[in-house]
Amino acid sequence: MVRFLYDPTHVHAQPGKFYHHELLTTLQLQFYNPNYHTILKSWKENYIESTLPAQFDYGGIHFDSVGVKYKGNSTFSVPNTFGNQKLPYNIDINEYVSGQQIQGFKKLKLGNCWFDPTFAKEVVSSYIYKQYLPCYENNLIRLVVNGNYLGVYVNQEDVGPQFLKKHFGEKDGAFFKCEPMTEEQAGHPVDWPDLLWRGPDTLDYYESYERKSASGWTEFLEMIYTLNYDPSNIETVVNVDRVLWNFAVTQVLSNEDTYNTTIIHNYYMYQTADGKFQMMPWDLTESFCGILFSGGTPESHYELDPLYGLSPYFADRPLVFQILSDPYYRKRYFAHIRTVMEEFYSVSWIKNWILDLQSSANTAVETDPNKPHNMTKFVENVDTPVNYLLFYTIAGITDVISHRLVYLNSYPDLIYAEPEIVSVTQNIQHPSSTETVYVSAQVNNTNTVKLKVTNNDAPYASDFIAIDMLDNGSGGDAFAGDGIYTAAVPFTNSNDHIKYYIEAENTNALSLMPKRAEYFYYHYYVDQVVEMKEITSLDFSVYPNPASDWLNVSVDSQELFDLRIYNLTGEILYQEINLSGAQKIDIGEFAAGSYLVELSNQEFTKTEKLIIN
Repeated sequence: MVRFLYDPTHVHAQPGKFYHHELLTTLQLQFYNPNYHTILKSWKENYIESTLPAQFDYGGIHFDSVGVKYKGNSTFSVPNTFGNQKLPYNIDINEYVSGQQIQGFKKLKLGNCWFDPTFAKEVVSSYIYKQYLPCYENNLIRLVVNGNYLGVYVNQEDVGPQFLKKHFGEKDGAFFKCEPMTEEQAGHPVDWPDLLWRGPDTLDYYESYERKSASGWTEFLEMIYTLNYDPSNIETVVNVDRVLWNFAVTQVLSNEDTYNTTIIHNYYMYQTADGKFQMMPWDLTESFCGILFSGGTPESHYELDPLYGLSPYFADRPLVFQILSDPYYRKRYFAHIRTVMEEFYSVSWIKNWILDLQSSANTAVETDPNKPHNMTKFVENVDTPVNYLLFYTIAGITDVISHRLVYLNSYPDLIYAEPEIVSVTQNIQHPSSTETVYVSAQVNNTNTVKLKVTNNDAPYASDFIAIDMLDNGSGGDAFAGDGIYTAAVPFTNSNDHIKYYIEAENTNALSLMPKRAEYFYYHYYVDQVVEMKEITSLDFSVYPNPASDWLNVSVDSQELFDLRIYNLTGEILYQEINLSGAQKIDIGEFAAGSYLVELSNQEFTKTEKLIIN
């Protein structure tokens, strides 16, 4: 019997939307002050957090006043040293006029791709990261300032309140950007945001972590203390599985500029309502070894140990040590690495993805008057290393992938035979509160099989409990010793939202189904009155979710479909029939709460849960 798979990536930009990677549009800024560059440059060099007003034009949208400042560290300082005006921008759309936004976004971050001749590393990396955990979106954009074309930028989604609402359905928890002050700014050497305990005084952490929420130091220091001195309770303060996904993607993509690789920075920590801090990546420009390839031999980068921080051991990485030294977490981590390698890490897939991106951006890059790399490097660096200035080498993307694959495929933890989860079934598709749901899984080469399940109804999956699945002919299991393991779901309250996945483990390895669990999972509702069928050929997307005023529906088909919105008692609150293409629905009059959005045609039906704030 079918299971319904929850796919959290439905919140990401769809074709034609602001951050979709296939979109390359022109953004124009017109500063009222013609000396804008001198002013912004001075503010940036003197750490003055002010913005300058400018007119903003994008895709027919015009704002008279937005707030603009320069951003970045090396991506600002290096071009600034050479007198190049292609500097990174931070744009606050509603700085001066409250309520202004573009497709719901209020802040824009424009990176200048200074150390990436391909203009592709950050875009393709973020695409892969966001298949496994919350990660910012981006695409390429043309920037024109005061009538002058500055060049192609990477348009980065701001990791701020809107990002948090999109992924977690909330934005008021403790929120920290883990990026230290520069030595020049602090006036002395500054500690990296390593999550080491430095005592109870928050002043000892100010220069290493930037608090982005109104409060939160107490919660943040409690997490750091628990991590360092009470690791048995780490799952009460950290979403460990999301950390493992972050670490896994980082290592597979050779992103050498974050916590579990070379330099400890470029990440955010946000505490969701379940009390757990979520780790989210930032600034992926150094993926595929990046310009850090200049230090050490090529082999030292291709063969960076996926247990880096633990092997070799570094005391300043407690999040690596406390998690990856645990045998269970270590198995789960390598299961995640295998999944990323199987699904995305191939020379052909990534190269084709990049060539498509470069094809759409070719003219814009070719006419970019301020790019530090020529068009020969734009093409060559996809495959081969290129020189930068006199002392640096920027790694070639497919060169890194091919060498990294050879190394990882021979790594001891990745050559073990993992359990094979052949199938997963659920005995009742739409159970009532009086019925028992049994989940069964056919598994080979395993010692234990567990049903990981929760009825936590947050927009993010959390608080899964483990239930042993049996193959002994009892407890709902049909036959003993047939390799099919069964367990009963313990949650039966009406309107419970049940989320689950399967975990199989043998002596050396671990497997999950779905493979991207806990970010993806199977789910159903108890006493749900809306009939659902498994979608096999039509792709429906509903976003944003959670929503407030407007709901967008995107259908990857030209076929007609019907759209209905139900409350959880089955009452139809909105209905349209024989629709086609993208739809925008006014939900401003809906009360806050949970709803079901159903899209159907003559053959298929899909239902998504919608949260309205």
